[in-house]
Amino acid sequence: MAVGTVTKYNQCDKQLFATANRQWDDSTAGNIMFCLCTSSYTPVATHTTTTDLAGTITSGDGAPIAATGLAIDNTTTAGTTYYDSADANFGATVTITAKYLIAVQPVSANTFSATTSKLLWYINLDTGGGSIASVASDFVIIAPTNGWFKTV
Repeated sequence: MAVGTVTKYNQCDKQLFATANRQWDDSTAGNIMFCLCTSSYTPVATHTTTTDLAGTITSGDGAPIAATGLAIDNTTTAGTTYYDSADANFGATVTITAKYLIAVQPVSANTFSATTSKLLWYINLDTGGGSIASVASDFVIIAPTNGWFKTV
Protein backbone atom coordinates (compact mmCIF):
# COMPACT_ATOMS: atom_id res chain seq x y z
CA MET A 1 0.00 0.00 0.00
CA ALA A 2 1.40 3.38 -1.00
CA VAL A 3 0.04 6.53 0.63
CA GLY A 4 -0.35 9.42 -1.81
CA THR A 5 0.76 13.01 -1.36
CA VAL A 6 -1.40 15.95 -0.38
CA THR A 7 -3.67 17.35 -3.06
CA LYS A 8 -5.00 20.80 -2.22
CA TYR A 9 -8.55 21.83 -2.95
CA ASN A 10 -8.68 25.03 -5.03
CA GLN A 11 -9.64 27.17 -2.02
CA CYS A 12 -6.96 25.88 0.39
CA ASP A 13 -4.64 28.88 0.20
CA LYS A 14 -7.49 31.38 0.31
CA GLN A 15 -8.90 29.71 3.43
CA LEU A 16 -5.56 29.89 5.21
CA PHE A 17 -4.42 33.34 4.07
CA ALA A 18 -7.58 35.48 3.91
CA THR A 19 -7.82 37.89 6.83
CA ALA A 20 -11.36 36.75 7.69
CA ASN A 21 -10.22 33.16 8.27
CA ARG A 22 -8.03 31.40 10.84
CA GLN A 23 -4.51 30.66 9.66
CA TRP A 24 -2.94 27.17 9.74
CA ASP A 25 -1.03 27.67 12.98
CA ASP A 26 -3.80 29.53 14.84
CA SER A 27 -3.58 28.15 18.37
CA THR A 28 -7.36 27.77 18.72
CA ALA A 29 -8.17 24.14 19.55
CA GLY A 30 -9.78 22.50 16.55
CA ASN A 31 -8.71 25.24 14.14
CA ILE A 32 -7.95 22.48 11.65
CA MET A 33 -9.57 19.05 11.84
CA PHE A 34 -8.97 15.73 10.11
CA CYS A 35 -11.77 13.54 8.82
CA LEU A 36 -11.85 10.26 6.95
CA CYS A 37 -13.89 9.24 3.93
CA THR A 38 -14.54 5.82 2.44
CA SER A 39 -14.02 4.87 -1.18
CA SER A 40 -17.51 6.15 -2.00
CA TYR A 41 -15.97 9.64 -2.24
CA THR A 42 -14.34 10.83 -5.46
CA PRO A 43 -12.20 13.93 -4.83
CA VAL A 44 -12.65 16.96 -7.06
CA ALA A 45 -10.39 20.02 -6.68
CA THR A 46 -13.38 22.39 -6.88
CA HIS A 47 -15.16 20.86 -3.87
CA THR A 48 -15.45 23.50 -1.13
CA THR A 49 -17.30 22.22 1.94
CA THR A 50 -17.92 18.91 3.67
CA THR A 51 -21.35 18.79 2.04
CA ASP A 52 -19.43 17.81 -1.14
CA LEU A 53 -18.02 14.70 0.54
CA ALA A 54 -19.46 11.19 0.41
CA GLY A 55 -18.79 8.39 2.85
CA THR A 56 -17.59 10.71 5.61
CA ILE A 57 -17.06 8.89 8.89
CA THR A 58 -18.67 11.26 11.40
CA SER A 59 -18.95 9.22 14.59
CA GLY A 60 -17.50 6.26 16.43
CA ASP A 61 -14.18 4.82 15.29
CA GLY A 62 -12.62 7.25 12.82
CA ALA A 63 -14.74 10.24 13.88
CA PRO A 64 -13.20 13.64 12.98
CA ILE A 65 -10.36 14.79 15.23
CA ALA A 66 -8.70 18.12 15.89
CA ALA A 67 -5.24 18.50 14.35
CA THR A 68 -2.60 19.15 16.99
CA GLY A 69 0.90 20.59 16.86
CA LEU A 70 0.07 22.89 13.96
CA ALA A 71 3.24 24.63 12.81
CA ILE A 72 4.64 26.68 9.94
CA ASP A 73 8.30 26.17 9.04
CA ASN A 74 9.84 28.88 6.89
CA THR A 75 13.49 28.29 7.79
CA THR A 76 14.37 24.73 6.67
CA THR A 77 14.51 25.59 2.96
CA ALA A 78 15.02 29.16 1.71
CA GLY A 79 11.93 30.42 -0.13
CA THR A 80 9.76 27.47 0.95
CA THR A 81 7.15 27.29 3.70
CA TYR A 82 6.09 23.93 5.12
CA TYR A 83 2.75 23.36 6.87
CA ASP A 84 3.00 20.66 9.49
CA SER A 85 1.17 19.10 12.41
CA ALA A 86 1.41 16.10 14.66
CA ASP A 87 0.36 12.77 13.16
CA ALA A 88 -3.36 12.23 12.55
CA ASN A 89 -4.04 9.78 15.38
CA PHE A 90 -7.54 8.32 15.31
CA GLY A 91 -6.82 6.10 18.32
CA ALA A 92 -5.95 2.60 19.46
CA THR A 93 -8.21 -0.42 19.07
CA VAL A 94 -9.95 1.25 16.13
CA THR A 95 -11.94 -0.81 13.63
CA ILE A 96 -12.38 1.13 10.42
CA THR A 97 -11.86 1.16 6.65
CA ALA A 98 -10.98 4.46 4.98
CA LYS A 99 -9.74 5.72 1.62
CA TYR A 100 -9.03 9.44 2.19
CA LEU A 101 -7.69 11.65 4.97
CA ILE A 102 -9.13 15.14 4.56
CA ALA A 103 -8.06 18.33 6.33
CA VAL A 104 -10.85 20.81 6.98
CA GLN A 105 -11.29 24.14 8.66
CA PRO A 106 -14.53 24.08 10.64
CA VAL A 107 -16.68 27.21 10.72
CA SER A 108 -16.74 26.94 14.51
CA ALA A 109 -13.38 25.84 15.84
CA ASN A 110 -13.32 22.29 17.24
CA THR A 111 -16.83 21.55 15.92
CA PHE A 112 -16.84 19.36 12.83
CA SER A 113 -19.84 19.88 10.57
CA ALA A 114 -20.70 17.37 7.85
CA THR A 115 -22.04 20.25 5.77
CA THR A 116 -20.18 23.52 6.45
CA SER A 117 -16.54 22.73 7.29
CA LYS A 118 -14.20 24.15 4.60
CA LEU A 119 -12.12 21.65 2.64
CA LEU A 120 -8.35 22.28 2.57
CA TRP A 121 -6.64 19.15 1.21
CA TYR A 122 -6.85 15.38 0.98
CA ILE A 123 -4.57 12.36 0.82
CA ASN A 124 -5.37 9.10 -0.91
CA LEU A 125 -4.46 6.53 1.74
CA ASP A 126 -3.91 3.75 -0.82
CA THR A 127 -2.86 4.79 -4.32
CA GLY A 128 -3.04 1.15 -5.37
CA GLY A 129 -6.80 1.50 -5.63
CA GLY A 130 -7.85 0.02 -2.32
CA SER A 131 -8.57 1.36 1.13
CA ILE A 132 -6.77 0.88 4.42
CA ALA A 133 -8.34 -1.04 7.24
CA SER A 134 -7.76 -1.32 10.93
CA VAL A 135 -9.24 -4.07 13.07
CA ALA A 136 -8.95 -3.29 16.77
CA SER A 137 -5.55 -1.66 16.27
CA ASP A 138 -3.90 1.75 16.07
CA PHE A 139 -5.05 3.99 13.22
CA VAL A 140 -2.44 6.70 12.76
CA ILE A 141 -1.55 8.58 9.57
CA ILE A 142 2.01 9.80 10.00
CA ALA A 143 2.70 13.38 8.97
CA PRO A 144 5.42 13.63 6.29
CA THR A 145 8.90 14.72 7.44
CA ASN A 146 8.63 18.25 6.02
CA GLY A 147 4.94 18.76 6.74
CA TRP A 148 1.74 17.94 4.91
CA PHE A 149 2.27 20.49 2.13
CA LYS A 150 4.43 23.43 1.14
CA THR A 151 4.26 26.72 -0.68
CA VAL A 152 7.18 28.02 -2.72
